[in-house]
Amino acid sequence: MKGYKRRCLAVIMLICVLASGMTGCSQNAEDASAYVQADLDLIFQGEKEGAKQFIEASDKELEEMYENGITAFVENYLTGTDDSQQTLTESYAYLVKEIFRAMRYQVGEGKKKNGSIFEVEVQYEPVDVFTTFIPKLQQETDRIEQAAKNGKYEGTDEEIQQAMMSEYLINSYKLLKESYIEMDYLEKETYTFTVTKEGRDSLSMDEDEINTFIVRILALDKL
Repeated sequence: MKGYKRRCLAVIMLICVLASGMTGCSQNAEDASAYVQADLDLIFQGEKEGAKQFIEASDKELEEMYENGITAFVENYLTGTDDSQQTLTESYAYLVKEIFRAMRYQVGEGKKKNGSIFEVEVQYEPVDVFTTFIPKLQQETDRIEQAAKNGKYEGTDEEIQQAMMSEYLINSYKLLKESYIEMDYLEKETYTFTVTKEGRDSLSMDEDEINTFIVRILALDKL
């Protein structure tokens, strides 16, 4: 139950599967701006219309991409993949969607840097939900581990571990929900995306830039 901060930072990589396949026709800086907007809207809002300009996929396929990204986030870094935790996984997924949908960002106009590279500035307001949640989660972890040392849980080693994990998951969900309800927006910041025109008409963004932006809008860089 330890190492959540490290795992939370790593999880951002999973979300980028939503955007990694997006390419599209491009002739000008306006297309680069629309590309960034569609990318972020799919990741955070689950909005499909903009993404359809840049990826050949049906509404159902785009919805599955979005849902799979959310589920991967939850199962790999919050609940695990235990089938017995399905109901809790669904609750976490709903809450994570709410957190992501609350993100505030404004995509600016694209500017041509050179013949094939455009820059797009995005103003955003980081949120403190995870910087509030993670210290609470560490306290909960310490509390459960101390309770185990004090003999609170009974049974075999496996049964004790299962009881501890069940309590941890239920209480961590409550703490995440509490942190979301109390969430504050921090001072506005600006991030610059680089959009590259590849070949005749396809666009792409560096996944590292997407990772960095998600880390910053969730204020994980402030931990």
